[in-house]
Amino acid sequence: MKVLVGLSLLVFLVGVSYRLYGWLTQTVLTTDRTASPGRLPSALKGLMGTVFSGELLTLVKTFFTDVLFQKRLLSKSALRWAAHSLIFFGFIALLLMHGLGTGVSEFFFSDYLSTMQPYLSLRNLFGLMVLVGLGIAIYRRLTDKPQRVKSYASDWLAIAMVGAIILSGMVLESSKISSYSAFTTMAEDYGDITEPDELMPLETYWAAEHGLISPNIAKPYDPALIEEGREIAGDACMECHAPAQSAFISYSLAKVVGPIVSGLGDEGMVNFLFYLHIIFCVGLLAWLPFSKMFHVIATPTSLLINGVMGFKEPAKDPANELNRRMIGLSACTHCGSCSELCSSLMFYESFQNDFILPSEKVQILKKVAAGQNVDDQTLANLQKGLYICTSCDRCSEVCPSGINLRELFISSRYQLLSQGIPETSMLSHFSFPLSLTRNFIDDHKNALKKLEKIFKESFTRLKDLTSVTVSDPVQVGTTSYQSCYSCQRCTNICPVVRLYDDPEAELDMLPHQIIFSLGIGNKEIAMGSQMIWSCSTCYLCQEHCPNKVELTDIFYNLKNAAIKQIEGGRA
Repeated sequence: MKVLVGLSLLVFLVGVSYRLYGWLTQTVLTTDRTASPGRLPSALKGLMGTVFSGELLTLVKTFFTDVLFQKRLLSKSALRWAAHSLIFFGFIALLLMHGLGTGVSEFFFSDYLSTMQPYLSLRNLFGLMVLVGLGIAIYRRLTDKPQRVKSYASDWLAIAMVGAIILSGMVLESSKISSYSAFTTMAEDYGDITEPDELMPLETYWAAEHGLISPNIAKPYDPALIEEGREIAGDACMECHAPAQSAFISYSLAKVVGPIVSGLGDEGMVNFLFYLHIIFCVGLLAWLPFSKMFHVIATPTSLLINGVMGFKEPAKDPANELNRRMIGLSACTHCGSCSELCSSLMFYESFQNDFILPSEKVQILKKVAAGQNVDDQTLANLQKGLYICTSCDRCSEVCPSGINLRELFISSRYQLLSQGIPETSMLSHFSFPLSLTRNFIDDHKNALKKLEKIFKESFTRLKDLTSVTVSDPVQVGTTSYQSCYSCQRCTNICPVVRLYDDPEAELDMLPHQIIFSLGIGNKEIAMGSQMIWSCSTCYLCQEHCPNKVELTDIFYNLKNAAIKQIEGGRA
């Protein structure tokens, strides 16, 4: 067992070292990689500057308010805070009072003895806390409608591993309570009781009141032997063993587990359950650095850094800003809080692109940062998800790990646009909130020009026509355009048209001309018009049309058809 624990600890340390190295070298932005060599000295300088300054008080305050008591999470969701607190405090208490062995437990509790009170009851209480917390987490993932909280196999595996440790520990304890071999070992080793005239009363007492399943004694138990055994237990056992009922869950579980363990051979089953419990524990230890469970280290680190630096303030040293960004990626617990409150949810529900959800963007950006291969279609979906993001910053506000998601998404968006295929949605009014981003104005303009060029090269424009032909009516989701009788009221009332001195030169086609083109069956020049992208969707044209032509809806259909044609040609 010591070899197994030692190996798992070694794997854990190697894994943590690898993740720390990633914090100081990885980035989702290839242009930032040149800063990697200076990131370790910057991190050490920042750490020393915090410890030996007045910011140390801020660090201590952040530790208690944000790390231990999760103030940010409580302010957003009491249910999630309850789940986190039950799991965190329950597991940490079990670790200190039981999991790390008597040496550590005795350091914190001078009178510690695992079979005595209050430790026997507390062990069950803390285990129950973890199970209740896991139950809340499972309930939340299964009942989120529409399904905005995505669950990967790694999420369920993390829940299963923690649950398996707690349940296997409870089953092990219940098997020991009912085990005859464990009883005889205890009586011989600790009570020095081997004579039948003492062993039989003690055995009867433990069977009657402590859940022991004995092959030698059957109900109804002799009251006289019970009382005699009680006296023997008081002299030989109770000094170091509280009543088994104190383990209120394990004692109740022993009534179900006991007969099964006894039937299968209790000594062998107790040993099997012991090693099974140990395997779950060391397995979690070894797996932790390579799984989403690494957030138990990354999230506190992220919260402490942000507590000192400021959750929204950029670091003075660009290298430390990169360090914080990478630690933030590791700190993501994939809880889905950001996705539940994302202002782009309407687009997710329409497009069914998972990468519109903030929590899913983070998962794939982790792979990009780690240099893992990501297929072209996934990158295309990620790019669209990054662009549809409105940069409203609600995700950063609700993130319990304190990750600056807005800055991460904006940076990643323009990095992908600079090295990949232009995002077709850029011609829509999604561009407006992004143009307000001060750090990437030039990047946005360049990406937009590149995309406009592609559209101009992909469609025939009105001024390029040398002849006009009449074809069959086109499909644009409605036939209302056939009711147009050329009053031009749509163009006259359009605020976009009135914006320009020479609107035809700026917009290619005016609203009534687009309807004309559809009437003669030429959808191609309508899709190539700048007008459909400049339309402010104010619906004035549609509201004032005397023949109820659905111009704004038609423009939407034309935009979607243009994007589909561009992206279809791309494939």
